[in-house]
Amino acid sequence: MDWLMIAVICVAGTLGFGIRWTMDWFAQLNRDSLAKSAELVLENPTSLSKVANPSLYSEASKSLSLVVPAYNEESRLPSTLEETLRYLQGRRDSAGANFTYEIIVVDDGSRDGTVSKAFEYTRKYGFDAVRVLRLPVNRGKGYAVKAGMMVSRGVLLLMMDADGATRVSDLGKLEAELHKLTHPDRAGTSKDSSASSRQTGDSRLGMAVGSRAHLEQQALAKRHWLRNFLMRGFHLLVMLVAGGAVRDTQCGFKLFTREAAQLLYGNQRLQRWCFDVELLFLASRLGIPVAEVAVAWTEIPGSKIKATSILHMLWEMGAILDGVVPS
Repeated sequence: MDWLMIAVICVAGTLGFGIRWTMDWFAQLNRDSLAKSAELVLENPTSLSKVANPSLYSEASKSLSLVVPAYNEESRLPSTLEETLRYLQGRRDSAGANFTYEIIVVDDGSRDGTVSKAFEYTRKYGFDAVRVLRLPVNRGKGYAVKAGMMVSRGVLLLMMDADGATRVSDLGKLEAELHKLTHPDRAGTSKDSSASSRQTGDSRLGMAVGSRAHLEQQALAKRHWLRNFLMRGFHLLVMLVAGGAVRDTQCGFKLFTREAAQLLYGNQRLQRWCFDVELLFLASRLGIPVAEVAVAWTEIPGSKIKATSILHMLWEMGAILDGVVPS
């Protein structure tokens, strides 16, 4: 009887600890999700003056914002910024002064020289064009992306990875599909989406996501069988949570209208790997139309996904299903 009582007490204690830990985790998610742009700090290496942070909920003052989350990316970030700035300057040269942009590099508590590399581009191109938002500790890609979105000034907002796996020139494809969503009566036109939105004050919602689904068979042939097995299991869970309308939820190349970003990032809770799934889940619940767009993609060495990342993905997916994300 004594052993039975001890076993019962141990099980009850373990369950109690697990429930308490889970409740604390959920509560922390909710507290973090309430972070305001005023609590974030944009750093200008050329000035000691404090920078007044813009807000996602204010009126747009740029045509396009590009949010680049970066964690220990000192080796890959420079080439990505070089390519991106060449592309943006080329668009400005052809479109004229009406096309304006900003790049926001969000350093997610890096331990290397990521911030120093980003500051080099701020000094070279100016604080208005290249901004750096530094998080004091590593919080996860989802948290970093949301932090950058909350201080963005664009009519359109692009999330893109720091590794350069997706070419920024494919942004035009996303813009074209987003224009079809927001202007269905003019789907056949080629008018620039950001300029059109600025001129007409269009407040329609839309989200265009880059996709590597067309490259799936090629990728499966190159990857280790265990990674393919885990990815298929992950995709099955994604279908259960967010549905199968979007085949590739994890491509780090997504474009939003400002109004869609306000709704999505205002409700985002997850901070790490599954925030993409959460955004699509929210889009379906909030009636935000989504277009999936095939983009070019290159396998870049240096993946940060580990075995523990897979476990965290499963936990976050369960959090969505359990109703942590508001409907």
